[in-house]
Amino acid sequence: MSFPTIKLIYFNGAARAESIRLAFYIGNVPFEDVRLSFQEFGALKETFPYGQLPVLEVDGEVIAQSEALLRYAGRLSGLYPVNDPVAALKIDELLGSTDELKSKMIPSIHEQDPDKKKALREELANAVIPRFLGFVDRRLTLLKKHAVFQRDALFIHELLINSFVSWMKSGVLDHIPVTVCDGYTAVEELVTKVTNHPKVNEFYATSQNVAPRLKLTYLDGPGRAEPTRLAFLIGGIEFEDERIPEYGDIAKRGSTLPFGQVPVLSIDGEVHAQSHQILRYAGIRAGLYPSTNFKKALRVDEVLRLVDDYFNTIALTYAMEPEAQHSARKLIAKETLPKMFSELDKRIAGWGGQYAVGDELTVADLLIYCWVLGLKSGYLLAIPTTIADGYLHIGRIFDQVSNHPTVQEWNQKTAPLDGFRKWSSPSRILF
Repeated sequence: MSFPTIKLIYFNGAARAESIRLAFYIGNVPFEDVRLSFQEFGALKETFPYGQLPVLEVDGEVIAQSEALLRYAGRLSGLYPVNDPVAALKIDELLGSTDELKSKMIPSIHEQDPDKKKALREELANAVIPRFLGFVDRRLTLLKKHAVFQRDALFIHELLINSFVSWMKSGVLDHIPVTVCDGYTAVEELVTKVTNHPKVNEFYATSQNVAPRLKLTYLDGPGRAEPTRLAFLIGGIEFEDERIPEYGDIAKRGSTLPFGQVPVLSIDGEVHAQSHQILRYAGIRAGLYPSTNFKKALRVDEVLRLVDDYFNTIALTYAMEPEAQHSARKLIAKETLPKMFSELDKRIAGWGGQYAVGDELTVADLLIYCWVLGLKSGYLLAIPTTIADGYLHIGRIFDQVSNHPTVQEWNQKTAPLDGFRKWSSPSRILF
């Protein structure tokens, strides 16, 4: 099934967006989960319909109202019965009732006077919420008589009701006991069903909800780890930048290095290898890899594979005797690299964006930049430092990344050209 390009925009919290996130995730619907700070929202507020969140961007069109967004997510994810109008109505009834309850709770949230707030909350706890839950409990029991709801499948009303119960159990609302939702059999069964669902547990274990411990291990230089470092830095992703001081120390790592090479990325203690696969992960985490636009993702992957072809070609020369190595590299400089650069320059031009694959910075730009930077350093004997000059679009990408504030700050700190030259021995097979 082909999905539209979807971007869900909300704050970094659950509230009105969590059920939508879960619906997309459970249904394996690709979406970008954008979480704004309150400062960012303030700057963008007037651009949103009704000046509020959440909003959903679908193929560039911005749509508002959380209940409408949840229903749309349910249709795409299979959590809403599109072919059974009666079942859909029953779900809609519960969505509307839950929204009404939340509306009745808003005055107690905005009230500033402590005594008035307490009175409002006590009324909610003693009358409003129990009345609502009593209705919901009875309606959920009746739902089971309908064939659609006799399956183990999840539906969007269950996600929404579970979200409300979780909110109450969190204890964030003074004067409303965390046990206010206890004692309603059908509601408790619903909560158990949702919280035990494998995809729900999987969602809450993702990096968006639990930041993993990241350690990137490489030599003390830029090389094949530099694009990943830049991606993490630009994306504001915390990571440990472990540097191996000497090439000979790699062998001492033994079985801790899959395939016996670097870079490797440790995620919560589990080690992963392959530089461009690591870079793709870093791009996803940093928002520099188009996880919902499959066409642009394909373009990024094309660039990654092209650069990988270059590294595989140049790696064949490292173990050669000096004279043979010199001849092989002269041939690479004369034929291989010009062809690669020429074709890549045409591809970038054809894609017609501000950056390599479109109008947004991606890891493809970072990789092109680091590739060209390494060649400019002269670390490869017999490859001219000017080999990448004269290619309009490649040069433009290089300059754009070079001028990125985070990249400039990093370069001042690490002096990457010197780092490349440090490992310029003909025997190195790392770059």
